[in-house]
Amino acid sequence: MALTNYLTQSLVLTFLAYGWGLGLALKLSGFQVLGISFLLYVAQVILSGLWLSKFKYGPLEWVWRCITYWRILSIRA
Repeated sequence: MALTNYLTQSLVLTFLAYGWGLGLALKLSGFQVLGISFLLYVAQVILSGLWLSKFKYGPLEWVWRCITYWRILSIRA
């Protein structure tokens, strides 16, 4: 889930911060950014646990493995 979580954090936080998204970078204080980051982290911990209780790999890890092995692998746990 490391790759999935890393890219999810990057997309969500850049969407919140930069002009192609909500553009909040200069409108939020450091504590607000820290709070948003912490909430995203907690959400990812919970959702990752739920995901991994049903599947072997994260969604992007599964895609990466399928590309690496040149075949469709089972994602089910």
